[in-house]
Amino acid sequence: MAAPMDAKIRVFDLPIVSKAIALVQRLFHPAESADYQEWRQGFMRDRLHLSLWIIILYFLTTSASTVYVFFINSTQFNKDIFKLSKDPTLADRFRSVVTVHSLLFAILLVSFLFLLKTKWGKRHLALLFLGISWSMTLSDQIVGTFFGIPLPPNWTLEFLGQAILIPVCWRLHLLSQLVPIAYYACVYPLLGVTKIGERSIYDLYAIGGILNLFWVGLICDLAVYMYEKLQRAEFESRRGLRVFLHSVSHDLRSPVIGTSIVLQSLLKKPEQKLVVDRSVLERLLQGSDRQMNLINSLLEAHATEVQGITLNCEPLRLDKLVEAVLSDLAPVLNKNQVILNNRIGADLPLINGDATQLWRAFTNLISNAMKHNPHGITLTLDAEIVEENQNRKQARHPKMIRCTVADNGIGISPAQCDRLFELYAKGDRARYMPGLGLGLYLCKQIITAHGGKIGVISSPNAGSTFWFTLPLAPN
Repeated sequence: MAAPMDAKIRVFDLPIVSKAIALVQRLFHPAESADYQEWRQGFMRDRLHLSLWIIILYFLTTSASTVYVFFINSTQFNKDIFKLSKDPTLADRFRSVVTVHSLLFAILLVSFLFLLKTKWGKRHLALLFLGISWSMTLSDQIVGTFFGIPLPPNWTLEFLGQAILIPVCWRLHLLSQLVPIAYYACVYPLLGVTKIGERSIYDLYAIGGILNLFWVGLICDLAVYMYEKLQRAEFESRRGLRVFLHSVSHDLRSPVIGTSIVLQSLLKKPEQKLVVDRSVLERLLQGSDRQMNLINSLLEAHATEVQGITLNCEPLRLDKLVEAVLSDLAPVLNKNQVILNNRIGADLPLINGDATQLWRAFTNLISNAMKHNPHGITLTLDAEIVEENQNRKQARHPKMIRCTVADNGIGISPAQCDRLFELYAKGDRARYMPGLGLGLYLCKQIITAHGGKIGVISSPNAGSTFWFTLPLAPN
């Protein structure tokens, strides 16, 4: 029993199979930001409203033509139908189909127009899309079945129209096409409704119509897919620009605020001439230099593909790096009355990292702890050597430094913890948290670029512990 299971697992481990599965997952479940999902909902709602009015105008104009042919000029119509089918009842049945379908179609259009303005309709736009599409392609087939008249698949205009007017959600377009085609191909034969008079709807000439419809549907679905892909890329580029602007403002804010607080405290002194300690000037100069390094690294990151992180790794002392971060944040920490416990000692081995990028990561984590908690929290920084269990088959695991930034604040709910480091969020209620999600997303990008991992342990009213791992410097 184990052998077939092992073989099945080996098949799924094949690179070509894994790539195929990943391709299908990306095709049917692409990464979509909350902004894009919100835009798509609004776009579909507006386009459904426009499409309904166009369909109503189309229905009124074609109904006038139908009334003239089927009812006003009924004698000529009866002769033509009898000449083609030799069935004296076919013309009357056609008129019955047209009458019933027209009434049904009019009722459906008015219903969809009403539903689109309701809260239910705004929440279920996909169902309205399918209902409108099938009312044009499927309703006449169903009515025709009751009168024993199978209708040929002449839906080229419908497929093209919905692809042009509502070029989103290609899967909905595909489903709206497959159902009427399946009805034509399967339901008619099962019910024995396959002939109009003496002529079968599945004769030699029907093959060309089916092939034509297949290619029309394929081209429409491909066009919708390409349009959606382009729109997602545009929203992703906008989000990337937003992340970049957030990086600049967030990372440069801490040194600027620190400098501002120091200068304000000096200006509060009554003396006309102020005496400034050399250590204060050195701290201000270090903050200025760090701002220049941040600007250069941010511009360098923005020039790469989609906010790529460029690292200039070197052996670093973690305690010195953290001391520099705390020195820059000291005015803000004092202002927020933070009780600080720095347990990162000098006995730790050197890490292999980019000082500027890791400064950003530590600053983001500490700033977030102050921003999302009340004043007076206790902030604990710690680090230890751990083994990174990336591959359990190895006898020895690579050693890493595990850093933690813990607070005793309000904590984070489990639902937020699962999505905290993600830039994209999916689902009806998903929204990234402004100011928190982007900063932590950048932290994840930085730590991942170093070859480490990042996470959070938290629960409401129990504080939060953010942890991440960094590689040791080579001997």
